[in-house]
Amino acid sequence: MRTKLLSLDEVLEKEISMRSYCTGASGRRTDMDRLRRILSAAIHLELTERQCECIHMYYMKKMKAADIADLLEISPATVYKHIRQGMKSLKKCAAYL
Repeated sequence: MRTKLLSLDEVLEKEISMRSYCTGASGRRTDMDRLRRILSAAIHLELTERQCECIHMYYMKKMKAADIADLLEISPATVYKHIRQGMKSLKKCAAYL
C-alpha cells in the first residue's frame, strides 16, 4: 500500500495552526520561522546527503521524481526511496519538538 507524501509546508501549517489555536494568532509568523529553521537544521544534520538532495529538489524546488532521477543519475524508484527514508527520519526528529 502506498502512503501519501505530505508537503513540508502542509506539515508546518498544521503545526502552526494548532499552536495558534492554543496560544492566539499573534506569534504565527515567528513560530513559522522558528519551525522552518528547526526543519532546515534537521534536514542537514539528520539526513544523508542523497536524502537531503532528493527532499530539497522534490519539496522545495517542486521537481518531479523523474527529473530528479535524471539529474542524479538514479532511478525514480530510488528517488522515492530516499524521500521516504528521509521523511521517516524527520518524523522521528519532529517527535522531540
